[in-house]
Amino acid sequence: MVSQNSRYELTVGDSHEYGLSSDPFDKAAINQLSLDYLQVSLDYLQAFARFKSNTITATWNGVYAKLTNGESHLFESPGSGVYIFNGLGGAGMTRSFGLAEEIVAGL
Repeated sequence: MVSQNSRYELTVGDSHEYGLSSDPFDKAAINQLSLDYLQVSLDYLQAFARFKSNTITATWNGVYAKLTNGESHLFESPGSGVYIFNGLGGAGMTRSFGLAEEIVAGL
């Protein structure tokens, strides 16, 4: 998956690892698989797109909160102007910004 921000930077990813508890440590083997695939993907993307640089400037990992009570989503407002929505089921990179716009527009 590739997502571009307003500064024309690309966010490329992603891998998922599932379990009952979150592990805050990256696994070198998974990161290397991702980086190897990323290089192949960038080579392909450069056939029809232009980039200032194909240098990786940062990596990150996130943890998906998972509901265990049978509900499909959670929406909370713990403070004024602060909203928490959980329920994208691993599709956050592709759906979160559009969903955030819809939620804010509906408030």
